[in-house]
Parts: sequence; structure tokens; C-alpha cells
Amino acid sequence: MFDEATEKELDNMQKRLWDRSPAPQLTPEQLNAIDLLILGKTDREVSEIVGVRRETITKWHKNPFFTADLNTKREALWEDSKLRLRALASEAVNVLTNGLHSEDEKIAISAAVHILKTVGLYDVAGKTSITLPKTPEEAVWAQALEDNTNSLKGSRPDALTEFSTRNWAEKVGAKISAQVLAIEYEKAVKEQKRELKDSKNRAKPQEDLSQHITIEEVEEDFPQGQSPEPIKA
Repeated sequence: MFDEATEKELDNMQKRLWDRSPAPQLTPEQLNAIDLLILGKTDREVSEIVGVRRETITKWHKNPFFTADLNTKREALWEDSKLRLRALASEAVNVLTNGLHSEDEKIAISAAVHILKTVGLYDVAGKTSITLPKTPEEAVWAQALEDNTNSLKGSRPDALTEFSTRNWAEKVGAKISAQVLAIEYEKAVKEQKRELKDSKNRAKPQEDLSQHITIEEVEEDFPQGQSPEPIKA
């Protein structure tokens, strides 16, 4: 069993998650990169079009806010594609039925394989469904698990036979998970804010260049040794 202090500490950890910082916005470059990645562009192609280094695209893939937005938009695109495919399901079934009864053995086998795959009876061993993180919190946790698998898992509750010990390990795991998620999330917020600042700094010189005219540029329009007269009020 657990004392009140332990329960209170766990509650405080959960409250920290509710009080977390709001998710920062993505930079224009990041939003453009997401649109290009959804279209199937490679990281190298995206870096060339957006105007950033390829290593920057790689870094963005580990950014939970970038990852969450990318996965959300990808799923929306997949759902739209699924709806369009479902509209063709009846025609596809008719084609498979005709192929299954074809006199050409290769066509019949191909149709049979497609049918078995459709109903989940063909080559399913070892295959598991993959759920991509679609919120910053899920992305933070997925990245933390990838980076710190051994330290975050801690002791395995399923390997402990005595109930109270197993229960204690689960509580400790919950505490560590809440704490790590809160810390990693705030680190990600700071990193994205830094990304936003860098993006604004990159855009500012271009704006200044388009609006600012130097004395040297003005003097180029006058003969050597002369300078423009001051404007009279």
C-alpha cells in the first residue's frame, strides 16, 4: 500500500501537466516543410525548397510540435484517400470476384492473395498497427521513450510476482512518467520558441534590405564629386 505523501506527490505531478505552457506556433518554414513532406518530398528536396539545411529538417522531425502537426495533416489526407477508395470498393470487389474465377491461374492466384490480405488472413505474423503521435504530448513521450528507453521503463512490473511490490513499481513508473513528460514538454516549448526567434531574425534582414536605401546607392545617381542637395522644407 502507499502512504498519503506518495499519492499527493503523484497528484502534483499530474497537475503540472495540466499547468503546462501553451504550445508555441510553428514557423513559416516549418509549415511549408510540412506541406511539402505531405506531398511526398524527401528531406533533401524540402530543405532546398524551404531554404534551410538538411540537418534542420532532421531536427524538426524530433520537434514534438512539428511532428504532431505533420501527423495530424497526414492522417487527414489518409482519411480523405480512404473515403475515396471506399467509394470504389464495390467495383473492386467485382473485379476480384471475376479474377478469382479466371481461367488464367496467375490472375486467380493474384486475386485470391488480395482477398486474403483484405480480410487479414495473409502474412499477418509479426505485423502490428502503428499509431503515430498526433499531439505534442504524445510526440514528446514517444521521443523520450526512444531516447531513454531503459531508464524510463525502470523495473518491469510484469516480472515481479508479489502483488504489493508490483503495484509499487507501477506507481513509481507513473510518477517518473509524469515527471519526465512535464520536463521534456517544457524543454520542447523552449526549443520551439528559440526556433521562432531564429525564423524572425532570418526574415528581418530581407525586410530591411527591401526597404532601406543607403547613401552610397543614392550617390551612384550623381556625377563623381557631387552629392545630392538637401531637400528644402
